[in-house]
Parts: sequence; C-alpha cells; structure tokens
Amino acid sequence: MTSIIEVEDFSFRYRNASSAALRHLSFEVERGSFFCIVGANGSGKSTLCNALVGLIPHYFVGRSGGGIRVKGNQVADTSIPELSKHIGLVFQNPFNQLSYTAGTVAEELAYGLGNHGVPRELMEEKVRQVAALMHLESVIDKNPLELSGGQVQRVAFGSTFIMEPDILVLDECTAQLDPLGSEEIFDIVKRLNDRGITVVMVDHDMERVARCADQVMVLDGGRLVAIGSPQEVLSDPRTMDHGVDLPDFAKLSLALQAEGYPVDRIHTTEEPTVSMVKELLS
Repeated sequence: MTSIIEVEDFSFRYRNASSAALRHLSFEVERGSFFCIVGANGSGKSTLCNALVGLIPHYFVGRSGGGIRVKGNQVADTSIPELSKHIGLVFQNPFNQLSYTAGTVAEELAYGLGNHGVPRELMEEKVRQVAALMHLESVIDKNPLELSGGQVQRVAFGSTFIMEPDILVLDECTAQLDPLGSEEIFDIVKRLNDRGITVVMVDHDMERVARCADQVMVLDGGRLVAIGSPQEVLSDPRTMDHGVDLPDFAKLSLALQAEGYPVDRIHTTEEPTVSMVKELLS
C-alpha cells in the first residue's frame, strides 16, 4: 500500500503556551487503512487531528516544525478549502462544527457542498442520502440548534461525510451518543473503510480500537511512544504506563500470565468468556 498521510518530524506549540503540544512526530498512514490514535487526556490527540486537516497552521496560531503531507500536498502550503476535498474532520464537540448560518438540518448538511459549487439537484440528492444514512429524516427541517447533542453529532458526521473525502478524521466523534447510537455510527465508519476510505480515529474505547484498527499509535505528552498493530500495542502492559487502558481480555490474559499460567498469546479482540478462560488455562 502507498501512504496517503506522511508526518515528518512534526512539532507544534500554541501561541503563548509554555510547552509544545506535539513533539517530533514521524509516522505514515497507508491508503485505505483504519488508523487509531490513543492516549490520555492532554496527550496531543486533538491537536494532531487539527494539524492533519490544516486547522494548524491556517486557523490555530503557533510555532511549528517539520511537515505533514496529505496525498502528497504539504498541509502548510495548501488552503483549507482545497484540503477539504480530500480530508474531513468530525470534531469531538459537534457544536464546534455547525456553520451557525443554516436554518435547517438540510441546509447544514448542504453547506459544504454549496461552498464547492455542487449543482442544486445533486446537492438535494446527496442530502437525502446522508440524512437517511444518519437517521436524520425526522429532523431534516428543524433548526440544528434545537436538536439534542446526539442528533447534532449525527449532523456533524453527515456534514463531513457528504463531502466524500478520501480521508475521515474522527476525534472521539461519538462522545454525545448513547452506546447504541455509537455502534451505529461505527458500523457506518467501518463500511466506509471497507469501501476504501482511509479512517484516522481518536477513541478511548479500547475494545473498539482492537476490533477496528489496522494500526494503533500511542501519544503521551505530545510524543509518539508506541505504534504497531492492535496485537502489538494493546497486548503490551507498558501501554498502560501512558494512561491507556487495555481491552478486558488482554488484561485478563496478562493477569493469568503474571500468576504463572502458560498463556503464550495475549488476546485483544474478544470479550472474555468462560470457554476462553478455560482455553487459556488448558
């Protein structure tokens, strides 16, 4: 596979901040992969998301070093409108994503399409499709500011997805949803990934990360401290030293291993069951 995102020795410090938010990051994201970023609060995950889509340095001011390329384009030298054709961000707080110029959900979904000059008939068809996909048909004519947090989260996701970017960056994009709604969104995300869309996801749900990711990167204090497959990263007890939890079955496997049981492989993607425990102990 070829790399669709290349980060080379990238650092960033916000203006008036006493220390850097990101420090000398270097990694690549392969085209069509599902790439997960994990770390404790304040580790630099959201800052990195902002940098990938161009909000750093075009919106957030500070001092940066190194570089980021998206589809071969240097982010610092490419405008946000041009980048938005290729990469889209769903914010952790969906209210930060609203345009605050749209009177209805339909207009909010169509906002980005209008900025790119999409013909009206095609725009209306795309809005209908995305509203159905995100279960927004019942609120399509409502003002986005009258919706619940979970509904606004769906609008935020839909307004990014409707642009059909090659890369989706998801910064804890289900924070406002209940467990069922969260799984519905990630079913959609996984289907999009299966169709070839590259997904970069920040998430605290390690079971979901273990299930979805092709590669996992751990940040701590703005530095890259681990990167590899879910099996490599989420079966390593040192990952917990960086404020990252492990999937339940990995913790169970490690606990049995620590007690001297002959566990030679740390599982990460299954939920513990009695039969699995018996298998581990056999």
